[in-house]
Amino acid sequence: METYNESAVQTVWWIGLILALIVTVIDVALVIRVIRAARKIDGLADRTLTAAGGIAGNTAAISKLGATLHVASALVEKARPIVNVAGSIEKKLAAVSSFFARR
Repeated sequence: METYNESAVQTVWWIGLILALIVTVIDVALVIRVIRAARKIDGLADRTLTAAGGIAGNTAAISKLGATLHVASALVEKARPIVNVAGSIEKKLAAVSSFFARR
């Protein structure tokens, strides 16, 4: 059976403890950075959610533009005869006005 030198065992033990302490400090620093990043992300997500709600509200009418276009096209078709009659009236008024202007 081998006997171990007590000071060698203590040295290895202390080196292990110091290494564990260094790794723990590094891990704590990394966890703190992760927590800060998570809080920043949470704050940005809250602002983004508010903005997204506004964007959704402002763009809700876009889906109705197709129906508006259909109604506008129908109005233009209904207005064509009125435009034609108005043009005819304009020509007749121009003829009457030129008749009286010659006198």
